[in-house]
Amino acid sequence: MIHPRLLCPGGRNYFIAIMALLFAPGAEALFPPPAKPAHTAKVQVSKAAAKPAVAWTAPAPFTKDFSKPMAVPEEGIEAAVEVMRSGRLFRYCATESQVAHAEKEFAEMVDQKYALGVNSCSSAIMIALMVVGVEAGIKVLTNGFTFTALPSTIMRLGAEPVLVEASADWTMDLDDLEEKAASSGASVLLLSHMRGKVCDMDRVVDICARHNLRLVEDCAHGCGVQWQGRQLGYHGEVAAYSTQSDKVINSGEGGFLTTDDPSHMAKAIYLSGAYERRYTKHGTPPPQELCEEAMLTMPNLSCRMNEVTGACVRPLIKNLPARVEQYNARYRAVVDVLRRRAGDHIVVPEQLPQVSPVGDHLNFYLRDVTPEQNARFHEVCVGMGVPASWFRSSVNARYHVNWRKYGAPSYELPQVDELLSTAYDLKLPPYFDDADFPHLAEVIAHAVNVAVGSEKALLEDGAVRA
Repeated sequence: MIHPRLLCPGGRNYFIAIMALLFAPGAEALFPPPAKPAHTAKVQVSKAAAKPAVAWTAPAPFTKDFSKPMAVPEEGIEAAVEVMRSGRLFRYCATESQVAHAEKEFAEMVDQKYALGVNSCSSAIMIALMVVGVEAGIKVLTNGFTFTALPSTIMRLGAEPVLVEASADWTMDLDDLEEKAASSGASVLLLSHMRGKVCDMDRVVDICARHNLRLVEDCAHGCGVQWQGRQLGYHGEVAAYSTQSDKVINSGEGGFLTTDDPSHMAKAIYLSGAYERRYTKHGTPPPQELCEEAMLTMPNLSCRMNEVTGACVRPLIKNLPARVEQYNARYRAVVDVLRRRAGDHIVVPEQLPQVSPVGDHLNFYLRDVTPEQNARFHEVCVGMGVPASWFRSSVNARYHVNWRKYGAPSYELPQVDELLSTAYDLKLPPYFDDADFPHLAEVIAHAVNVAVGSEKALLEDGAVRA
């Protein structure tokens, strides 16, 4: 369209003057080019036709140590030192047992009648399986995606693990559970709440009732996690918890077995290593007559928790509710960055609305990536100081194919294999500062964007590194 001014008398001279201004030296300052649109993390990239990469200033490498465990509070340190000064490290020779107090406090925390302190969560699982009748030849249903301790413990008892598929939200696939409960001949379900991810527990209870399965819950990652407002672990006959260093209660090694069944607890006390009338030295002892019966019929497996461990866990049991709030606030900050900066390629699993989670670990998987892009992501992420662990590595103890090397039964689990093909695990240490969590999330987002080619890193000198 021709401007009207150019059609009027003198318009030709006006047009010539305007063109002179446009092409005169320094005209860029008077008529700057249109601003380029701001970069967005959500660049749609497909394997078929990727868009050109956008330059982005890479976050600084992350330099803090992920491997350092959570410190024991001063209160626990002082109590542990006092135990060592006394020499009374054995729970049954203590005059004021730290383990007995820890048992009582843990039972109150999880809202169950009885708690037993043991030397590891694996020991708690083993004893739990024994008190519900697992012995040689029994088949036990359990997760195809969990830690190696579960199939190992089942096999330790001469029983056979039957592995169940995983769903997209990282929990046990309950359709596959239903099918295998009907066809496998299993009599027990050892259900792992892997990394605190909880499946539909109402349906689990229904499946167990209809197929006569005895339910044992592995809550190794479940301290502080709630189902419908109550601490996880109450659906099963027996539950097992961990206080190993990677968990939200740190004693180096340790665990608890909990139950509302007094007969189960009496047997568990003696299986764990009580003898004679040592049941009187437990924090939550069941009725005397049940303990007397168990004393003469249960083998002694010497899985006791010691007094130093009991001293370490007590303050961490007490302050767990406040720490859960901090864990979750920091977890939300991480997830917000990942979804905003790399939401096209990073998926963080959601929990059911009945679950109140604890965000002490970050789990995610990559979507729409090739194996080469997945490997590139891992290389960049670890290289920048964030050691996300790939679940399908040849040494990962949580990948069922690796269990076959020590004789675990082979099961075809295509859903687990697909889920874990680009799945990652990262501890979110509580001793980091608040600002560290968005920072480490920026590194993860940057790594995946570089891997898929949607982002290039601008170096300080202005060069671009792919």
